[in-house]
This record gives sequence, structure tokens and C-alpha cells, in this order.
Amino acid sequence: MSTVEERLGRLEDVEAARGILFDYAHTLDDPDPRTVAGLFTEDGVLHTASGSCRGRTEIEAFFATAFAKDPSNKRHFITNSKTTWLAPGRVRIDSYFLFAGRDTDRSVLGWGIYVDVVDVSGAAPRFAEKTIDVHLNTTLDQGWAS
Repeated sequence: MSTVEERLGRLEDVEAARGILFDYAHTLDDPDPRTVAGLFTEDGVLHTASGSCRGRTEIEAFFATAFAKDPSNKRHFITNSKTTWLAPGRVRIDSYFLFAGRDTDRSVLGWGIYVDVVDVSGAAPRFAEKTIDVHLNTTLDQGWAS
């Protein structure tokens, strides 16, 4: 049986980790690759359908390319988060994400799943590992018909 102090420590870790989700969504709404990369630990890992990036330099380069490919003005929403305490200073968060955006000639829409491992042992929470699984990324003209 764990002590009250141990349980409280786990709850504090979970709440600290949960806050980075807002920071991440807010950063993507005003995209700057360096700021996004700064939300990761120095040796953080980003997994996407196109491969994995290790360390802030590679993660920054990934986001610079992604933002250049789709410069639309987006709003990001993170929902239905499930947190799992892994170890002292380590929390896993599984969540759904949605985004809507507009550009001069099109509107975009998308959603998917994030699986994050967050390090809360330092001064501020940082992603130690982030997996982005995009289920849909489309324009409103194309839609998402099956």
C-alpha cells in the first residue's frame, strides 16, 4: 500500500505533465519550430508516420518543414486525455487532437492521437517522447468521405 505522500507525489506529477498539452497546442497555433522543439527534453524523441527525430535540433527541423508545407492559420484542440503515472518524474498521456485551419484559398481539418511521455522532473514539464498519429488531414473541399 502506498503512503499518502507517495500518492500525492503521483498526482502532482500527473497535473504537471497535463499542463504541457496546453503549451503545445498554443505553440502550434502560433507556430515557431524552435519554440515547439523547446517543449522537448534535450534528447527527446518525436515519432511520426515519416519517421523519428531525436534531439531538439532534429525536432526543430521536422517542424520547420511541416510548417512550411502547410502555412495555414490553425487552431489546435487536445481532448479526452488519459494520464498514467509511470515512475517518479515520468507520466504518459494518451489524447485525441483536432485542428481546423484556414489559408487564403482553402480550409483544413484534421484529427488523430498523441501518445506522450512527459518528464516532469525538471523546472518545467518537457516531452521525453511524443508520437503523432494523424488519422485525417484534409481540406473542406475534399472532405473525409469513405
